[in-house]
Amino acid sequence: MAERVLITGGAGTLGQALTPLLLREGYGVRLVDVEHPNQPPGGAEIVQGDLRDPEAVDRAVHGVGAIVHAAAWHGVHLREHPAEDFWDLNVLGTRHVYEAAVEHGIKRVVFSSTMGVYGESRRPEADGPAVRIHEDLPRCPGEIYGLSKVLGEELAAYHERAHGIRGVALRYGMFVPEPFGHYGIRMLYGGVDERDVAAAVLASLRRLEREEGSFAAYNIESALPFDEDDGQALRDDPVAAIRRHWPDAPSLLEAADLKPWGPINEVFDIAKAGDELDWRPRYNFDQFLEALRRGIGTADEMPAAD
Repeated sequence: MAERVLITGGAGTLGQALTPLLLREGYGVRLVDVEHPNQPPGGAEIVQGDLRDPEAVDRAVHGVGAIVHAAAWHGVHLREHPAEDFWDLNVLGTRHVYEAAVEHGIKRVVFSSTMGVYGESRRPEADGPAVRIHEDLPRCPGEIYGLSKVLGEELAAYHERAHGIRGVALRYGMFVPEPFGHYGIRMLYGGVDERDVAAAVLASLRRLEREEGSFAAYNIESALPFDEDDGQALRDDPVAAIRRHWPDAPSLLEAADLKPWGPINEVFDIAKAGDELDWRPRYNFDQFLEALRRGIGTADEMPAAD
């Protein structure tokens, strides 16, 4: 019988991208969401439940072998929701998930974190180069969303120490659905394709199945070629930095009525995820430019990296 994976927040973007991937890989899938999700492919099980209710969480967790905890209010919700909502769902709901995992003997949890945990560590000096963001930088969140995810990471690490629940935290970049042009430019600012996010979750589940290593966090963003030689130009003249690696990019972007949104203040280092999870994103700014060259106008049709 296939092992069943629970995806919390299963009606969201990650759940929609991850469910068919897990089913293709031979896993059973159970989705739990406060709103009843649309019918997923392949007959995945659907459960309606609120993570703020410990009894609902207990019912959702019963009988699964691993959990992908994705349910949360996100940074895009900061203007619409008070801090109390983030405490209730992102922190208390996460506590309920881990308590249920302890109760049911579940030993693997993939926790959905965010690049927002870095907070002030992402801020470059006033006239300095772009900051390279790696996992060893201090977590210094500047708002409640980032703080709630730091606390979630700490809950994950604690439950590995105290209860042997092997864990991974994935610090995602931006992947909410956007128009194609916005999606492509977003790759320069910490964006990532939802298909690559789903692949990172699968890679994390496989790592946890192998019982390799202790709790770890990973940056999950698109791949960019920028190095130290680009650092100052990324802030002062991002088009010049882009041209250095893709000579035809400025003309391609201009033809599509696109341009960088402003200084590129940070570059995310994803080498750790490549080394330890064997994960590499397949949909990057390279592929976006190739789509523009071919006249492709949707992410679904965009070519993937080898």
